[in-house]
Amino acid sequence: MSEELEKLKSIGAQKIYEDTHIPVLHVKAILGHNFDGLLRVQFVGFISILEKEYHIDLSSLKSAGIAYFDDKEALNSDEGFLVLPQKKNKSNTIYMIIVISIFSIVMMYQSGFFGEEKVKEQVMDDVLIQKVQESIRPVNTIEDLNTTTENNLTNEANSTQNIIEPIEETQAVAKSFKIVTKSKVWLGYIDVQTNKKNQKTFQGEIQLDPEKKWLLILGHGYIKIFINGEEVTIESKNNIRYLYEDGSVKAISPSEFKRLNRGSKW
Repeated sequence: MSEELEKLKSIGAQKIYEDTHIPVLHVKAILGHNFDGLLRVQFVGFISILEKEYHIDLSSLKSAGIAYFDDKEALNSDEGFLVLPQKKNKSNTIYMIIVISIFSIVMMYQSGFFGEEKVKEQVMDDVLIQKVQESIRPVNTIEDLNTTTENNLTNEANSTQNIIEPIEETQAVAKSFKIVTKSKVWLGYIDVQTNKKNQKTFQGEIQLDPEKKWLLILGHGYIKIFINGEEVTIESKNNIRYLYEDGSVKAISPSEFKRLNRGSKW
């Protein structure tokens, strides 16, 4: 075991989380060479954060992780093609059904479909998404203000036509979309229209084109989001996935992220 890895283990997963905001479960997985619960891009980003934070060389650990993901992708590629002999008789038809059924059960078992952890993860995702969505609701305060103002003016002037025009004039603001963080965080962002993917580990702020539709995934949720000058503060130690579209942002589940990302987890 390398001295660098020993140093990280002596620091402890909790202290590493406090220093880097990398989730404790992911820190333990990396220190224990258990990469199954990580994406390749997450793993590489976390290694980069650890190297910068503690001024160490984790190239050996990084190579081991990348080799794991290469093997996993190769295995998934091989399992994706199941070729069965095509013979028009009853016994072979039954054999085909049995083989396909066994294959499907094995794949579901390997993905954790029958496991308790899968249920726990889904429950955690649902709770987390609900909390983040509640914290993001201030982004829509402009729309709420429009509705309230419109109702008040309707009662006073009894004229819908006279209400809309002044509201549009007073709220003509430049469109903008940026993410701000005081601590280092890994960010993956995808242009939904072109499916162009980018990733960045940063501290400070990053601005994205407010006219585009973005899929976002962050290593942690200790961030602030500014949309057209409106500020939303989010606090979560877990990975968070978002969809930005038409001047609003919402938290989404891993399955929804994968669906919008053309069937890919990243």
